[in-house]
Amino acid sequence: MILVVDNHGFTTRILTHQLGAVHLVTAAELLAVDLDNYTHVVIGHGSAAVDLQPLHEAPNLPVLAIGAGYQHLAALYGHTETTSAKPVYGQPVTHHHCGAELFAGLPVDVKLISYHAWRLHRMDTDRFAIHATGADDAVLAFRVQGTNHWGLHGDPAALQSMVGNAVINNFLALAPLAPTPPEPISPTTRRRQRYEVFTRSIVGELDTSATFATLQEDTSAAFWLDSASAHRGQGDLTVMGTNNGELSQTIRWNVTTNALDVVAGSDAHQLTGDVLDYLEEHLWEPTAVVDFDGFTGGWVGYLGYEAKQATVPGHQNRWEATTPDAYWIQPQTFLRYDHRERSTTLFSYHDPALLDTLEAALVFESSTVSGVPERADIAGQWRLSAAEYEDRVGRIQELLHAGTAAGICLTDTFSMDARGLDGLELYGRLRANNPAPYAGYLRFNTFDDSLEVLSASPEKYLSIDAAGTVESKPIKGTVARSSDPKQDAEVAASMAADTKIQSENLMITDLLRDDLATVTVPTTVQVPKLMAVESFATVHQLVTTVTGQLLPGTSAVDALKAVFPGGSMTGAPKNISLETLDALEAGPRGIYSGAMGWLGHRNTAELNVVIRTIIIDNEQLSIGAGGAVVVDSDPVAEEQEKHLKAQALMHSIAEQL
Repeated sequence: MILVVDNHGFTTRILTHQLGAVHLVTAAELLAVDLDNYTHVVIGHGSAAVDLQPLHEAPNLPVLAIGAGYQHLAALYGHTETTSAKPVYGQPVTHHHCGAELFAGLPVDVKLISYHAWRLHRMDTDRFAIHATGADDAVLAFRVQGTNHWGLHGDPAALQSMVGNAVINNFLALAPLAPTPPEPISPTTRRRQRYEVFTRSIVGELDTSATFATLQEDTSAAFWLDSASAHRGQGDLTVMGTNNGELSQTIRWNVTTNALDVVAGSDAHQLTGDVLDYLEEHLWEPTAVVDFDGFTGGWVGYLGYEAKQATVPGHQNRWEATTPDAYWIQPQTFLRYDHRERSTTLFSYHDPALLDTLEAALVFESSTVSGVPERADIAGQWRLSAAEYEDRVGRIQELLHAGTAAGICLTDTFSMDARGLDGLELYGRLRANNPAPYAGYLRFNTFDDSLEVLSASPEKYLSIDAAGTVESKPIKGTVARSSDPKQDAEVAASMAADTKIQSENLMITDLLRDDLATVTVPTTVQVPKLMAVESFATVHQLVTTVTGQLLPGTSAVDALKAVFPGGSMTGAPKNISLETLDALEAGPRGIYSGAMGWLGHRNTAELNVVIRTIIIDNEQLSIGAGGAVVVDSDPVAEEQEKHLKAQALMHSIAEQL
């Protein structure tokens, strides 16, 4: 059995997939571990202070310490001298090595991704055998003389550490591995309420805007999951519905108090509990399998950013959101429109008569948002001034130079008076100005709320299909498009080649791979597309696709818990990023940076990252925007990027005033 010590890094769980059967403990638990039970020990990269004294008493036990762990291991044997910080996070570092032991059979110079700022220097060769150095003669790999203890600066679990598996295999070959029988997996069996489902299909090109406007009238809650850029080949399916019907449920949740407000048909009551547990336990299903991909019923809604307190062990929010931390509808009736087939399917559970109500709302005549020749002035403000935002960028960079984190996503919030604004009309303008594949509109007038979510999100956060395939598409890298085709292509190519943007994207990709490793079958986490340019109406973005196979017996809700909040909106490592952001940001993010979409039948799901989104809450409008801060960030450019990401939203508001 292999012991892995989690040093608060963000590739530790990827490493466990590479290693196979492991026992994972925290840095604080190492002192209580009986090392005689293990054939190997791996210390993951990260920022925790690990007491490695027990290893001193086991010199023959193969130990591999990575990143910060390699620095801790050197200190255990008396070496503390380092070079000045070399924060090259997410970038390849050439290891000039000796070709033996850890590096046996590898080319003379190999590249491993670095996620550790500090490098060891001037090591005593009587105590340490130097096995790899960097261009500046810093020590990148060593073995403690007379022991089987190794330190390695690079991270073999990082995606682009191309020889990472070979290094790990060479380490494992230092001692025999006892076979470990696989643990039996017991599929989770849940008894759920079942209802007969009735469907009706209608062919014709649907006017989704006009249909939703009609459908949602005289209801207290409604949703429109909108493939607004389907005409651009981005997104195939639009889903819309309301809380109409006695079976429908609408729930609201507060993470601080754990209060769950529930309205089911005409009955309203309050419970205490976790909203995700409630979604899992109260999802009802059809009596027979519905032969459609995608949403066939389930929960539709959002999970706000501050819900992180319930999904990240040990984390406590500094801020409390003014909006509910979660709002979900389980609709009795809804419709799906397939943009490719130009076909609408109506769904009703238990009551076939409700199909007639749905059909009466369908509109097949085309409509467009009228043009506005001028934009009005917007009277609102950001929480942080330009100088304050730039100062916080600088403070994050100090942490990065100190090796505390690799990158942190700083955001800000704009707010203004929304009296007189029609939220649905504003959403129509937003989807016209900035069509997006994971767009959507939510309205909740339940529990005395007046809440609307207008999202033009381009980012898929998490999807799970009926076969258990998990997919996420993190975005890091955003540039404005040009009206000149040649210049537009040059802008996109320049973004794709930018080493700063590449390192941002890579570290978030590794963070997501690590999150997914907890809920996927080992070795199945793959990256079929790395840093691909995707073009939207107003911006080009660099998008990576990460996939995996969900572990048997693992629910979609379990998967959401494992990856929430999204790493692209926090940073790496996630725990440190969350604490830093709570300290530096000037208030709660609320719904912004959370997840919006659906959790459905057959253990399926599809959710976006709540970005490019307008929130209207009791006549107050807010917008969140920001970006990843890395070592090479320019504070002024970061502040400008914040405004670029909010630009389409601001223009839509100005046109609607």
